[in-house]
Amino acid sequence: MKKVFVSMLVVALIAVFATTAVFAKPNTRKGKRVWKKNCRLACHDGSKADAPALSPVSKTQAQWKALLPKIKKCAANRSAKKLSDKDIENMFQYLYDHALDSDQPETCG
Repeated sequence: MKKVFVSMLVVALIAVFATTAVFAKPNTRKGKRVWKKNCRLACHDGSKADAPALSPVSKTQAQWKALLPKIKKCAANRSAKKLSDKDIENMFQYLYDHALDSDQPETCG
């Protein structure tokens, strides 16, 4: 009886951890680092004519959502470093969570 209980407990714990890993929200702190290193400082700092200066508050949440395909395309075309899908998700979540119309717009840094 004790072995059955332990086995069921192990299966339940594995199921819980697997479920939380699948539904984990992208990490905005990591996204901020990815954005600054690979986008903001690389091309969207305002020094290039074809790439305007951008920050999270440059757009609303709806505008960032509409730009997601373009963000993915830009990240995929970067020759210096290919960003992983998780990096892109984290970066998008940072931009979305700190957009102009969000609860916590990022006004600096």
